Amino acid sequence: MDDRVDLDRALSRLAESSPREASATAEERLVLEFRTRRRRRRVRWVYSGLAAACLALALAWSVFHHSSQSRFSRPEATGSYSNAMEGFVALPYAQSDVPLEEAVIVRVEVQTSELGMLGMPLAPAKTRGKVRADLLVGQDGVARAVRLVE
Repeated sequence: MDDRVDLDRALSRLAESSPREASATAEERLVLEFRTRRRRRRVRWVYSGLAAACLALALAWSVFHHSSQSRFSRPEATGSYSNAMEGFVALPYAQSDVPLEEAVIVRVEVQTSELGMLGMPLAPAKTRGKVRADLLVGQDGVARAVRLVE
């Protein structure tokens, strides 16, 4: 028990000899550290806000770009086969009862000699050379109809 009493006395003397308030330099360092942490926290919030704004702008651009692209890239995409066939000649192997929900038009150049195989009447004046034609391609990737481009 003597050890415990000696320890209590030593701690009491240490407490009496220690200053009750922090020194001015310690207080200044502490205030400076708090201000630095506050600035870091503000900078973090600013960067987080900027990152969120960039993500929102990228998402808005993506949605706008996708919607404008779908409006203009598939002008012939219609729900029925007969509506999309305006100006086209159906290919012999095309299935007319298949809906054209995601149809696209592909511009190609073909030999005039191949037009008969596509179901187009052969032009007597042009027996050689290439002509431009539009192929109506269904969502399954199969060409459904063809039309000559003037």
